[in-house]
Amino acid sequence: MISLTRLNRLDQALRLALGLFLVLPVAVQASELVTQWPGKASQPIPSPWVAQYHPKIPQHTEFKLVQTDGAVALEAVANKAYGTLVHPFASPVVLNTLSWEWQVMTHPTGADLRTKAGDDAGAKLCVFVQIDESKLGLGTRLAMAAARTLSGEDLPAATLCYVWGLPGEKVGQVFDNPYTDRVRNMVLRDLPGSSELLSEQRDVQADARLAFGDELPKGAVRFTGLALGADSDNTGSIAKARFGGFSVQ
Repeated sequence: MISLTRLNRLDQALRLALGLFLVLPVAVQASELVTQWPGKASQPIPSPWVAQYHPKIPQHTEFKLVQTDGAVALEAVANKAYGTLVHPFASPVVLNTLSWEWQVMTHPTGADLRTKAGDDAGAKLCVFVQIDESKLGLGTRLAMAAARTLSGEDLPAATLCYVWGLPGEKVGQVFDNPYTDRVRNMVLRDLPGSSELLSEQRDVQADARLAFGDELPKGAVRFTGLALGADSDNTGSIAKARFGGFSVQ
């Protein structure tokens, strides 16, 4: 039997998982694993990118394409809101490097990703990591099974989120999401914001092993999708970010 405490934690974990996962993937060609933004901001956000929200959070992060520095970027604006834009993969794939551009224009006021009250991000980009679930503890496996049953979705058991931290946060640190250890954050920036898109390139194999270690199967790490977003529901403030092009190897 799952205790009341575990059920409460399960509801909190389900909030994270529902906001970061899409159950019905759309097939894409290997050469187009991550679908790029279109050439014009007037065009719709392309499939298989899709916005995901949580039914218990009434305000939703707004996603739209904008023209910036001669290119098209994705803008995420959260006004006391939560939401992610998810890109599933048709099947688990081995990624070695992931490159992208991003920019924080407004940090959520009072954000502190180590606390539940401050669990809001000016910008985050997350990857879904395929792990060996047999290595998880019985309680965690039971909680995941219950969450999947309640949602009707094959929720990811491991998510690594690259986050744009606030000044003073230690770049490179990895820590658990305050709601669930099934989501782990890695700080890549500690700037108050940026006037332009900044480039990142990450060795996702190494980062996944740093974040989830012994939970991973032997051999190359596989990934099942990615998500991006900004949120400000816990702090009741405003967050604004932009995301440029992506590339994977």
